[in-house]
Order: sequence, then C-alpha cells, then structure tokens
Amino acid sequence: MPAPPESRVRSEHAAATFRAFLERAARRVTLIAAAQGAAVGLGIAAVIALVARTIRVSTTTALLIGALVVLLGAAIGLVVAARRRRRIAMLVERGAPQSRNLIVTAAELMDAPPSIRPEVRSLVLDRATRVVGELEPARLFPAGRALVAVGAGALLWALGLILIDARPAASARPLDVPLEEVAISDIAVTVSPPAYAGRAAQAIDDPSRIEALAGSRIVLTVSGTAAAMNIETVAGRRSLAVNGGAFTGEVIADADGFIAIEPVPSDGRPGARRLIGLSVIPDRVPRVRVTAPGRDLFLTDARRTLALAVEADDDIALASLTLRYTRVSGSGERFTFIDGETPLTITRTDARTWTARGTLALGALDLEPGDVVVYRGVATDRRPGATPTESDAFIVEITSPGAVASEGFAVDDELDRNAVSQQMVILKTERLLERRRSMTEEAFVEEAMTLAAEQRRVRAEFVFMMGGELAQEVTGDETGISELHEEEEAEASDDILAGRLANRGRVEIVRAIRAMSDAATLLTAKQVDSALVDEKLALEHLQRAFSRTRYILRALTLRERLDLTRRLSGSLVDAGRDVRSRMEIDVDSAVGVLRRALAEIGELAGTEGMGAADGARASVIAQDVLSVDPSSDALQEIAGVMSDAANAISRGREAEARGLLDRSAIGLGAVVRESLIEAPSRPASGDARRLNGALSDALRRAGVPR
Repeated sequence: MPAPPESRVRSEHAAATFRAFLERAARRVTLIAAAQGAAVGLGIAAVIALVARTIRVSTTTALLIGALVVLLGAAIGLVVAARRRRRIAMLVERGAPQSRNLIVTAAELMDAPPSIRPEVRSLVLDRATRVVGELEPARLFPAGRALVAVGAGALLWALGLILIDARPAASARPLDVPLEEVAISDIAVTVSPPAYAGRAAQAIDDPSRIEALAGSRIVLTVSGTAAAMNIETVAGRRSLAVNGGAFTGEVIADADGFIAIEPVPSDGRPGARRLIGLSVIPDRVPRVRVTAPGRDLFLTDARRTLALAVEADDDIALASLTLRYTRVSGSGERFTFIDGETPLTITRTDARTWTARGTLALGALDLEPGDVVVYRGVATDRRPGATPTESDAFIVEITSPGAVASEGFAVDDELDRNAVSQQMVILKTERLLERRRSMTEEAFVEEAMTLAAEQRRVRAEFVFMMGGELAQEVTGDETGISELHEEEEAEASDDILAGRLANRGRVEIVRAIRAMSDAATLLTAKQVDSALVDEKLALEHLQRAFSRTRYILRALTLRERLDLTRRLSGSLVDAGRDVRSRMEIDVDSAVGVLRRALAEIGELAGTEGMGAADGARASVIAQDVLSVDPSSDALQEIAGVMSDAANAISRGREAEARGLLDRSAIGLGAVVRESLIEAPSRPASGDARRLNGALSDALRRAGVPR
C-alpha cells in the first residue's frame, strides 16, 4: 500500500535536513584537517629555515621552499579529510553516543535501495533529524588545537627566517680554503640600462666583455670556492657581499675600463683573477639643425614672415624640440635683448627622429633698421639633467643704406673666408648681374643687400687693419688728403723717398675705402651696375697702394759688441769647453707598461711547473694590459687571452696555458712595435748597388722574372 502524500513530504524534508547537517560537519572536518596539515608544513619549514642558516642559503630561497612545504601539508590534510567525509556519520556518532547508532542507520538508509519499506525509512530519518537538531558541529569537532598548532608553526617559521637575515657575514668567519683550491666556477651578469632609456635588462653568463649604456647598473653574481671574493675596477677595489652560496656586487657603468674578480683563500693571498672588459656606450647629445632658411638674412622689409624648418635626432629618444630667438636692438653701449620662443608643429617619425615647422613673424617684433633677430633650434633628450643642445645660430638683420652688419653674431663662413678680398666682391657682383634675368626681383634685392653687407665688411677690415686712424680722413675732403706736407719731411734727405712712397700709399688706401663706401651705398639702393664700377675703382686703388715695396723695419738701438773670447786674438782667461746637458728621451708611459707586461709574459712562459700563484700573476698581467687603454680592440683581445691562460694555469692545464701565453706575447709584441719609431734606413754602398745591378741583368738575360 503506497504511503500518503503528507508522509512522503515529511520524509523528504527530514532527509534534506539530515543531509545538510552531515555536509556542515564534513566541511568543518575538512577545514580542521587542512589546518593540521598546514601546521605540520610550518613546522617543517621552520626546520628548513634553521638548516638554511647553517648552509648559507638565501632568505628568498628559504621562504620559497617553506611556502611549498606549507602548501604540501595543507594538500595532504585535504586528502585525509576526503576519506573522513565518507564516514562522517560514524564520526558524528562517536561525538554523540546518546544517539545509539541512529545517525549511522539513517545515513545508510538514505543511500539504501528502494526495496526498503518507506514507512520504516521515514520513521528512522525523522528520529535522526530530531537527534541532530540538538547537536552542533563546532562542539562535535573543536578546531582550537589545530589553530594553535598553525600559529605556533608560523611563529617558528618567521623566527627561522629572521635568523637567516641575522647570520654573521662570511668575512667574520672565513672558510678554510687553501690557495690551491680557490676557483671561480661561474659569473652571472645582469646589465640594467637607465630607466629613461626604456630598454630591457640583459643577462650574460661568463662574459669576457660587457658593453653597457652609460649609467647602466651591472650586477654580478659569482659562484666559486673561496673564503672571500674581491672585485677591482678603475674606480678602486672592494669585497663582494655574500648572498647564500654566492658572492654578489654591482658596478655602475660610467667609463671604459675592466672588472677584475679575485678569489681569496683563507691566508689572504690572491688567487687567479677573472678579467672582464667593460665598454661604456655614451649617450650622445641630440643633434638639431635649422634647415630653412638655414643662413643669415639681410632684409629691408621688417614685416616679413619667415618659414622655418628644424630637424633633430638622438640615439635613444628626444624629449623636446623648440625654436628660440633673441631680438637685439640699440647701438653703442646700450643694447636691449629680448628672448622669445616660436611655436612649432612637430612631426615624430619615431622616438629618435623629429621634424618641426613654424613661422617667425618679424612684424610682431617691432623691428627697426639696424635691429637683429638671432634664432636657433633647441632640443633635449630624456636623460635626467641633460643640458639642452642648440643648433647653429642664424641672424636676420634689418638693414638701411650705409649700415654695417652687426658684430658679435654668427655669420656665413663664406663672408669670413673672403672678408678682406675686394676681388671676391667684384666677382660676386658680376655673377649676380649674369643671373639677374633668371631671378625674381625679391631674390635679386636680397642678394644685392648681402653683397652690400659684405662690401661694408671689407671696408671695415681695411680701416681696422690700418689701426683706425684713417676714419677721420675718409670723412674729410679729398683735397685735404692730398696735402701731405712733404716740404716738412724733405729736411730728412735720407728718408724722403721712403716717406713720399709711404704717403702715396696712404692716399691710395683712403681713396679705396671711399670707393668701397660708394659701392655699398649703390648696392643698398639696388644700383648694382654702378656699384660694380666703384668696386673695380677701389680694387685699382688697392693695387696701386700695395704695388710698391714696403717694409716695417725695427731700428737697432744698441751696436752689437764683439765677443773677444770667441776670437783667436782675444783673451783666453775665460775660455772653456761648451758642456751641454744630455737630452732625456721622453718614454711613453703606456709603452713602458706594455714592455714590462711583455717581459713578464716571457718570464712566466719560462717557468717550470706552473701553480696557483702563477695563475694569479697571469691575471694581474692581463689587468695591467687592459688598463693601458680599455677601449682598444687589440688590447682587449690580448687581455682576454691572458685571462684564459690564467684560468688554464689554475686548472692545471699547463700545455694549453703555454700556447695562450705565446699568442698573447705575439699580439702584445705587434702592439708595442707599432708604437716605436722606425729606424732610418742606410743607403746601400756603391759596390752593393753594382752587384745588385749585375744580378738583375743576369736574371733578365736568363728570363727569370724578378
């Protein structure tokens, strides 16, 4: 007879309640088992930390091993808890004996086949539900002991890690390592470029040479057998720190040099060094150029707008690119300087190459004739504290008739090169007239203004070259120039000719300067044809002025006295031998170091039965060679071969070491030979030349090519 619906619903509710209780109990049992496993793992980790302190394992390594052990213990606890979940009803029954096996029976009936009578199953589950309703999993399975064990294990583990950090340094308790056993087994290098470079760190194992950007941080981890480990660079010598079973240290790459690592035994004698060359790549400053207009301008229009173009590049990355200008106005001793900056539109090809364009509105600067604007490009890179780099400065001068180009600013190299050449001014004027038909009016006027400025510079050079005393004479009347008062000078009859010639030359120079002034004025007024006539007239005056022979003589105020001690008829009382000090030959210190190193290599190669001390000596020779010029490729190779020879000696491979010593001696001899001056060759004697000629004739007749 089937059970009524109310009885079936009540039975299912009782079963769900009983099952939920068993799940809560199972979860608590699982957590307690995991805590117990973790406590055991923490205890083992504490023991590992104490052992690591003894065998000099690093704190990081001990922490990692301990964490793995704790996780393993917790995992084992979870495995144990999984077995307990299958018999959770029996564990509950042990904690509540008053149930009299009712809980175990109810758990079995939940998984029993359908052949069990429903009313029996419902009755048992109902009673079991009432019993577990009075029970609490926290009382049945207390977790206090497991938590205490976890806390104690964690405390012991932390104490072990603290003791690792507080262990004494290796230098306080040196290992008992004899010189014959010291050796370097491995060198791990990490090169970290400066942060601004944006480059990744580079790891190198057992390098013979390191290339690093200036400012890079080089971290060395040296493994080997030694009581201590020293490191030496061009900056000095120090000891490496002990980190676990290795020695660590760092070097900042600031200049070419070397890194010498030296193992030290217990008695303090140096062992065979490991030499590493260091090449530092400098961070070059940015290069910036003003490409348009890219030259000095002499303009009459103070309202023009100039189109500017700037280019900049850097080996790593640029940070900024600007165009700055300085307005200079005034005259005499009173000048006014106003700085400004022109906005630029920057196009970034990449982080290292930029181009920019902008405009310079001269009208906004309120320029007047004679004012000058000096402009230049300025760029900086990403290096902290880098000094801005400026391009060549160019000027824009507002000219007026008769004005002279402003002094003190950059001008075209071509103007400097031909500053005192009137013939060059004439040549440029003739070329300008030839190109006039193919030029625009604006370009023609600009070239004429440039020639006017150059003509004024030539004129000024002649005035200043003559001491400036012609300035008043040039502004006077020409008739005054010709009145040279030769009558007054005629009294000195011996000097009248030379005086007359000098005065005529002076007149011609004054007339040439006047012609130059007229030519500059005509060029400014765009009358280039007329200016060419005055330029040629100035050249004729200059040729007449310098066509005569003129000397600047120094008058002798004292008559030379005869040295009677140097004559056979004189007194011989004070006569004596002329003793001169011996000339000391300056010997290059670098060549001296290389010669000594070559001699020591030869002495070392002749040693029988090389030992550890000889290996240390070979490493010192390698360091001395490299210290002469750390950037020399030849010395780098020789030092590397010597370092390999030192390692071969320390490992007992004497035959290999001798071959390496021979290679280094041959290379070092070639370097020393290049620094010596070749001895002059002696010419062959006459007999030798005749014999050589006879031999050549005989070989030629025999048909033997020479």
